[in-house]
Amino acid sequence: MTSLPARLAPLLLILAACGQTQYFAPPATQSEVRVNVRAQTVQVNEISIPEYAINQEIPIQQPDGSLTTDTDKLWADLPDRAMQGALTRHLNTITDARVAAEPWPLSGFPEVEVSIFVDDMIVQSNSILLLTGTYAMKSEVGRDSVGNFAISAPVIDLDSYTAIIAAHEAAWQQLAEVLARDL
Repeated sequence: MTSLPARLAPLLLILAACGQTQYFAPPATQSEVRVNVRAQTVQVNEISIPEYAINQEIPIQQPDGSLTTDTDKLWADLPDRAMQGALTRHLNTITDARVAAEPWPLSGFPEVEVSIFVDDMIVQSNSILLLTGTYAMKSEVGRDSVGNFAISAPVIDLDSYTAIIAAHEAAWQQLAEVLARDL
């Protein structure tokens, strides 16, 4: 006769496999856009995103307009931090400026500070990621500026979290290109 713990072990292994959390990180992409900018140094400030998008759960809009998440499928990082890192990386590639994320890690002060305020970062039920909001550039070497952005990126497969995260990276790259042209 087998002991109770020995009989429960296979069941516990099955249950443990069912609750496994998956983490998704955006694939790094590279923009073909190159822009010479006035500023030599640029700081990307902490990014403000809506409450529904701030957590590691990845919201997806349903046909009725509601947003749902799967708590077993998460961002590998916090979305606002991932977005700040992606914009910093893209701006370093796209522009000839030295770009770093807040807090400023280089000597002196940045010539331009970029603040991003996201209104919508929604994976819509029609397989489009919508990224909208406002940005502000505080400049020590030129004029301050404010602009709006409305970016969409296709989600190739709404059932694939890899495709959903790749659409975020594509939208962030587009936003970096918009910012670079305004620097």
